[in-house]
Amino acid sequence: MRQHSRLTFRHLSRIQVTNRLSGDPMGYVADLSKGGLRLVAKQPLGVNGCYEMCLHVPTVGDRTREVQIVVLCQWVRKDSRRDSFEMGFSLDRPSEEYTRLIGELMPKRRD
Repeated sequence: MRQHSRLTFRHLSRIQVTNRLSGDPMGYVADLSKGGLRLVAKQPLGVNGCYEMCLHVPTVGDRTREVQIVVLCQWVRKDSRRDSFEMGFSLDRPSEEYTRLIGELMPKRRD
């Protein structure tokens, strides 16, 4: 059972992900939650590996906002429909930027 609500991205302005240290592309975000994210990529990453990522979040116009996070890979599976891999990551060191991003993107509940 999931611990957190998830945000799923199905539109063209996907959140691209790069390696924070090298700048190499890693893939794009399929969904986000307070506890982590799901990444879609052409190549798999190692389970239990620690990765420093930079999320390139589309904003107004052609601008992007960069959110840096450190994550641990929890699982990897091949997606035969898209000829790609899906990977689940948990946050290792939650950043204030990431927490703020989730707060901005989550739908507001009415009480």
